[in-house]
Amino acid sequence: MNLEESGQAPQPFPMSPPCTCIHSRLISDCVSEEEHEAGKVRCVECGRVTLDPHLQREARET
Repeated sequence: MNLEESGQAPQPFPMSPPCTCIHSRLISDCVSEEEHEAGKVRCVECGRVTLDPHLQREARET
């Protein structure tokens, strides 16, 4: 069976770069004691430990 004849030709992969994680949609405070005291959280989506985006937002508002 020929895919082109069936109307189901393979689609090319998108050329845009993959989305980067913004580390604020799903976060967890399951980090080490030192990281927790430094205001860091773990991104549940990618696993990276980063500064708590909610604490950063509160600091900008004051």
